[in-house]
Amino acid sequence: MKIVGRAFAAAGAAVALVVGLPLNAQAATGTFMFHTQPGGVPQILNNPADGQCYTLRGANGAVQNSTNRAAELYSGRRCSGDPILTLEPDQAEEQAEFTAVRFVR
Repeated sequence: MKIVGRAFAAAGAAVALVVGLPLNAQAATGTFMFHTQPGGVPQILNNPADGQCYTLRGANGAVQNSTNRAAELYSGRRCSGDPILTLEPDQAEEQAEFTAVRFVR
């Protein structure tokens, strides 16, 4: 009986450990590409964190959201005010001028 009890205890601990770990739910998967001015230089954010505001200097031009999260673009620093544009996953915009971006579910 002690062996069976220990086996159940070990299995229960393993399940608790697996269930208790986050499943990378706090980061978008993929890339967010934007251009900066002057010069139209391409920049990339890789696997950006959910809910974090990224301030981007000189973002102006084509933008591509190749993440699995919606990208909210803001004209105000620190993502202040309402988003001026929301790019859904795998959506692009030929011309966008913005100051900050936040990735949301």
